[in-house]
Amino acid sequence: MKKKTLVIHPKDPSTDFLCEIYRDREFTEIKEGFETDKLKNLIGEHDRIILLGHGYHNGLLNYYETIIDDSFAELLKEKEVVGIWCYAQAFFERHQLCGFHTDMFISEPDEATVMGISATQKSIEISNRVFAKAVRKNLFRPDCYNRILQYYKCLSSPVAQFNQERLYYRNTDGVLQGCENPSIANWATNFVNENLSNLSAILRDNPGLLTALINKTK
Repeated sequence: MKKKTLVIHPKDPSTDFLCEIYRDREFTEIKEGFETDKLKNLIGEHDRIILLGHGYHNGLLNYYETIIDDSFAELLKEKEVVGIWCYAQAFFERHQLCGFHTDMFISEPDEATVMGISATQKSIEISNRVFAKAVRKNLFRPDCYNRILQYYKCLSSPVAQFNQERLYYRNTDGVLQGCENPSIANWATNFVNENLSNLSAILRDNPGLLTALINKTK
């Protein structure tokens, strides 16, 4: 049986590039009218949920209104979810949701400025276009993370590289792919490998070190 897919994507010209992900795919599309009960009923009726647009650590926004928040978590845990909004990773991590998602994602010049990334309007538009196409071509594949990343890596601009380092995927076994800062993760791995023989003593003498290592790899 074909799985039913729901798209929740508030109307906003700044995220129109994401429409490419689901255009002409016979998915159920919700772009306005975000009453909580309505959304929860629709989520319950679908197998796959695509959440797109602007947001923050606590959920998806329709301008200044949070339309997907923690109250949806139990429903979403039963689904395969795609979350593409700024800091969706925090929401996915908190609730252990399965599927492809992003952390901070630069899609506008102001966001690049805030993140200290040098980018032109054209380079951002190209990044947006290639990313959306990468997701469309590989959505819901078991190896979608690697496929999306490989496709998106045809770009090497600063904004594309920033975004590439902030893509994630958690499978149904709870295995998470993706790392916000590979260099930091590699540092932590190298530290453990180099000090494996006396790691217990190091952690005993430095009780705050383990927390620091964990925080650095988040």
